[in-house]
Amino acid sequence: MNLYELKDKGYKIVTNWQECNKKSIFLFNSNNKSKFINYKRLAIKKNCEFIICNNKFRKDLNKKLINYFFYKNQKDLQDIAKIFYNINNLKIIFVTGTNGKTSIAYGANKLFNINSIKSCYIGTLGFYINSKKIKKLNNTTPSYFELLNLLQIANDNYVKFVFMEVSSIGYSSGRIGNLMYNYAILTNLESDHLDYHKNIKNYHLAKVNLIKNHKLKNSILFLQDDKLKNKFKSFKSKLFTQGKFLSNHKISVIPKKNNKFQISTNNFLFNINSFNNFMAKNIITILMIYHNITKQFPLNISNSLFPPGRSEIIFNKKNKAIIIDYAHSKDAYENLLKELPSNKNIIIVYGCGGDRDKTKRPQIAKVISKYTNLQIITDDNPRKEDPAMIRKTLIEHSFNPIEVPNRRKAIKFGISYIKKNDGMLIIAGKGHEDTQTYKDKNYIFNDRVISSNYAKNL
Repeated sequence: MNLYELKDKGYKIVTNWQECNKKSIFLFNSNNKSKFINYKRLAIKKNCEFIICNNKFRKDLNKKLINYFFYKNQKDLQDIAKIFYNINNLKIIFVTGTNGKTSIAYGANKLFNINSIKSCYIGTLGFYINSKKIKKLNNTTPSYFELLNLLQIANDNYVKFVFMEVSSIGYSSGRIGNLMYNYAILTNLESDHLDYHKNIKNYHLAKVNLIKNHKLKNSILFLQDDKLKNKFKSFKSKLFTQGKFLSNHKISVIPKKNNKFQISTNNFLFNINSFNNFMAKNIITILMIYHNITKQFPLNISNSLFPPGRSEIIFNKKNKAIIIDYAHSKDAYENLLKELPSNKNIIIVYGCGGDRDKTKRPQIAKVISKYTNLQIITDDNPRKEDPAMIRKTLIEHSFNPIEVPNRRKAIKFGISYIKKNDGMLIIAGKGHEDTQTYKDKNYIFNDRVISSNYAKNL
């Protein structure tokens, strides 16, 4: 049987051996021979009878045990994709940039959903159709065929718009293949992932090339920061900036008491539960996208557009604010902290992840010290690095640090501190994450759950 016949018989491509069954074709998209031999064995155990793999393995395979199809290059993979996937009805929106991808992609999906426009979200928080989480994802941008599987599910469920986070690493490593966008959103360009890209020039170039090389005819680009226009002088598609949108629609952001913002236009007025102007800016970007796609302003709006763990506020018994945030770059910390009241005693619990760009750690510590009165240095996800050495670097560049290695104890210490003293507590770095990684092991750990429990009882 050829691939066309298998498609007609209801076979589906899977990229994870755990999802293999009698009606699946296991596609192994890697040059790693030892992994292939292991995953092939596991796939066969799950009754998989068909495998697609790199042509370089052809000579070493016993073709009597299983049926093989081979690819030589990326074009072969794209041709295979054309056979199995029909996603032409989808309008795809790429969301990229250093900070704000998750907030905007998740929030836009939610806004479309509550206004009865069927949409989905693919990104850091998982795969959602409307507001329902379908599955957890291992990467912000899944591998190419995993991504196509998700898009096919969306298409089969009559989804109209797909809001998809695209990371610079995801793009540079070929995870989006030849996928094209109808709309793209570039939030900002700062500094991140230099452990992968080596320098900021390569990092910025990856973001710009993603937008320039993957657009469909008549595609539209939205820029959150007007200054980014300079990078797209030769861009032939339509381009909208937040500044232009604001001036055309007379939208104003009004700071209110009790950690609220009020956003008003001629069309509507609503409150946002946020202390953070950066999050208000993200809301305006979402409105810009919605208005340009639908040609109207939303009839309904929700106070819960923000994803979990993004400037999320909880309160202790004495109504003192505890803020959970995913900030893990210098610029993200600055955006988060500079908006806080200058007359408040600001305490922060944070660390830095291991096996990532080491050069950003002193910068992060210095920015945090600039805006906070007390820094409780703890572990984030040390991975295979020595956590004590990560903490040592942060302490050396901090203004008033206290070292509490155990993150649970650090959170408890911070909440106890603001109970006894006036102040606001920030717990940063992990946001929505529900595990903590030491070496090769993941342990159940959720800043939001732990903080809420301590806030109720302390």
